[in-house]
Amino acid sequence: MQNASNHPTLLTIPDAARRLSVSERLLWKAISQGSLEAVKIGRATRILASDIDRIAREGLRTGGR
Repeated sequence: MQNASNHPTLLTIPDAARRLSVSERLLWKAISQGSLEAVKIGRATRILASDIDRIAREGLRTGGR
């Protein structure tokens, strides 16, 4: 997903969690395990909307139980 100026759309952790209907903790776990890539901008952490769309289609493996 890209915005009108052809730049990738970045989501906050809370926005991404709401979009997937999962907890923020699950996303942080996926980031720490390397299952989900995150972008750091200063102290802010963002996730590409295209990655969230892919997870919505294909699922996410976090190595949980």
